[in-house]
Amino acid sequence: MSKQSTNENDSQNRQIVMRNITAYGMIINIVLATGKFIVGTIYHSSGLIADALHSFSDLISDILILVINRFSHNDPDENHPYGHARFETLGTVLLGSILLIVGISMGYEYGSDLINTTSDVQPSWFSLAIVFISLLCKEWQYRFTLVAAKKIRSPLLEANAWHHRSDAFSSLVVFIGVLSTLAGYPIVETIAALFVAVLISKMGFSLAWDAIQQLVDHGISAELKNEISKTLSSIPGVRNTHMLRGRLMSNHIFIDAHIQVASDISVSEGHQIGDWAMRKLRASQQDVQDITLHVDYEADNVSESPTLAPLRPEIESALKNYPALSHYDDLIIHFYQQKVHTVLIFNEFDECIYEEAERAIEEISWLDSIRILKQIRTYGP
Repeated sequence: MSKQSTNENDSQNRQIVMRNITAYGMIINIVLATGKFIVGTIYHSSGLIADALHSFSDLISDILILVINRFSHNDPDENHPYGHARFETLGTVLLGSILLIVGISMGYEYGSDLINTTSDVQPSWFSLAIVFISLLCKEWQYRFTLVAAKKIRSPLLEANAWHHRSDAFSSLVVFIGVLSTLAGYPIVETIAALFVAVLISKMGFSLAWDAIQQLVDHGISAELKNEISKTLSSIPGVRNTHMLRGRLMSNHIFIDAHIQVASDISVSEGHQIGDWAMRKLRASQQDVQDITLHVDYEADNVSESPTLAPLRPEIESALKNYPALSHYDDLIIHFYQQKVHTVLIFNEFDECIYEEAERAIEEISWLDSIRILKQIRTYGP
């Protein structure tokens, strides 16, 4: 099976998993949010109402994830040659922003309640039971979603898992608040609702900020960059790795790097070394989506010459001025620090060829060396 076919299957499976996990979460959120809101309204429990609003915000985020999941797995097209994974990152920004707004709104509302110190909360063991059930459901939902997110390497689904975990934390806080109300300290529940608002705001800001870093092409971690550099440098023929850059797009990693090889090897050997480097990198880093590998024959930090060494036509023309050198059967050209190093291959040649070679090196400023070889027999094309 080709790599393209494998990638397509992985993308389809990933899309199905995200859709199913999110759909299950929606059902749970609808039941929990409705139950907590009804009970919270009946018993005037600000903490329980706050927790219900948090669950409703989960429902909104679930719908958002379903929509984003539909577009983020589309194949690359003319307008999106690198694919549509950025939609998933954008969805994470929106998810975090929704949470942040909800948290700030709740904080303002229940902060006002705390200042006004008016409360008509009615203690209820039934409220306590609802919150406890919510806590268990949300913790289970967090673990279930996180396992799926890790399996398909989805930052958006992982963000939603932590959203569920924040629900579990908020339910725990409300649970403590309801117990305090039943003990005769109703103000504690309002304080608990404020604590929930802080949790939501913090989680929203964290999710949005991390996703924004991806949108502005924040680089990969130093640890991952070091691993990639070691992998590339381990390939036989690679002298060093430099100018390594990486960026993230959802669960995909895009790599740009330079590798240095010997200056006197053939183009095909340099290309083969590059192919091996990319294959080993893909095998060691499963999230690598695209690699742009530049093969250097010398270090990039060498001072640039004001002029470039000539290309083959000019080199061939210059050699025609030296009769003993001009009748070669094959010419191999190497460049190093803007100097030309030639290999002349002959079937037959006179001894005077060495004198002409020395004269050519003295007279031609860009010519640094000439190797003269006698061809015995040719194999292959």
